[in-house]
Amino acid sequence: MQFFKKKAKSTDRIGLVVNSDQLVLVHMQEKDGAPYLANCKRVALQSERKAGEALTKLVKDLDLEGTQCSYVLNPKDYNLHLVEAPNVEADELRAAVRWKIKDMLDMKVEEAAIDVFQIPEDAYRGRDMVYVVASQKSRIKSIVEMVTASGLELAVIDIPELVMKNLSSQFIEDRNGVAFMALRRTGSTMNISRNGDLYLTRRINTQLDPEVMQTPEWDGLKDRLVLEIQRSMDYYESQIGKNQITRIVIAQRQHDTADMIETLDGLLAAQVTALDLAEHLQGEVELTPEIQQIYMAAIGATLRGGNKQVKPEEPEAQEAA
Repeated sequence: MQFFKKKAKSTDRIGLVVNSDQLVLVHMQEKDGAPYLANCKRVALQSERKAGEALTKLVKDLDLEGTQCSYVLNPKDYNLHLVEAPNVEADELRAAVRWKIKDMLDMKVEEAAIDVFQIPEDAYRGRDMVYVVASQKSRIKSIVEMVTASGLELAVIDIPELVMKNLSSQFIEDRNGVAFMALRRTGSTMNISRNGDLYLTRRINTQLDPEVMQTPEWDGLKDRLVLEIQRSMDYYESQIGKNQITRIVIAQRQHDTADMIETLDGLLAAQVTALDLAEHLQGEVELTPEIQQIYMAAIGATLRGGNKQVKPEEPEAQEAA
């Protein structure tokens, strides 16, 4: 018997996001069948090269060695393309897609790490479409080495679009379709999902600082944001062939969530509300709007494969054929 064997952490998960000036780590546990937020930590970095050292220290200080980790890529670390799926067997899809998108890449195809995620069969009026994620192999290798060296066990390398899907799948009722948006300084992301399936994801280039509503530029940015949102929802209806989206949910912003909701709700036909993770997640951390904005991606990274935590809404009329 090993008297000092470490306690198994099979239900624990680390969400990790690293960029040029900070490292963000979330430690999620499971209690009574629901996610439980054990810890949130942020470490300022002088440069991204210091991330490995900072992560190793944090893992040791928090006694997280051996815990599974989901790492979230930065948008600059990958390209996302929507293409028609090649007519091949499932186990041949990645290889076939690699050569289909080679002319779309900003890297040599031989240097690209490729993965795909599929769209529901009832999207695009029967056309078989897939999203393709492409990243530099060297970048993926450096992430694997950093996480492994820290003592964590790398379980998955994820992207922001899919960690947002994790959040909406658990905490937003989407039986009749919903748009979920993160409005950020570095650009915004919109997902449209239905019954837990992701039908459309789009990056919206409108950059929204935490104080944007107090700036002279807000009027112009507001009009551009509304136009991009409406175009995305029109595309979902006309090209994907689904009923109009009537609900938009935005992620918490640092200061102006209520004002942003009021403004967008007045300019769009869809009802606009916010996702407040504090209403859904128990834990040791007070989920203020600022904390939610900082840690949202890392929290979402820990929720892959989780069970829905909200009650389903009443079904509406069946979709038009």
